Amino acid sequence: MKLAPTLAAAAAFAALTACGGAGQSQAENAAETLEQAAEQSDPAAAQVLENAADTVEDLEGPAAANAAQEALQQAGNAQAATIPAPQAAPPSLQAQPNRTGQQTPPPKTRAEVPGGNSQ
Repeated sequence: MKLAPTLAAAAAFAALTACGGAGQSQAENAAETLEQAAEQSDPAAAQVLENAADTVEDLEGPAAANAAQEALQQAGNAQAATIPAPQAAPPSLQAQPNRTGQQTPPPKTRAEVPGGNSQ
């Protein structure tokens, strides 16, 4: 499914924000995770994630984590919106003789040939 990279990025984000990176702030971790998720997403979701990564870097503490989580949700929605709707199956081409509402064909008769042999 196309949402798998976004969901995987959300799981990675949760793990990074829980543990914290070596020498990085929570905002820097969140921005880096969003940028990695953008690399694995379709163009619509990537645009949302890249914009959010720039915004999240300027935030502090839990606000960065909340903004990143919201960005992942918006990216998932953007990606889901680009998936085309399934098309209806074409009508069946199977023969349906003498179906209600249709005319029945005329009965088959012998053709008389003018000037032919008649016995």
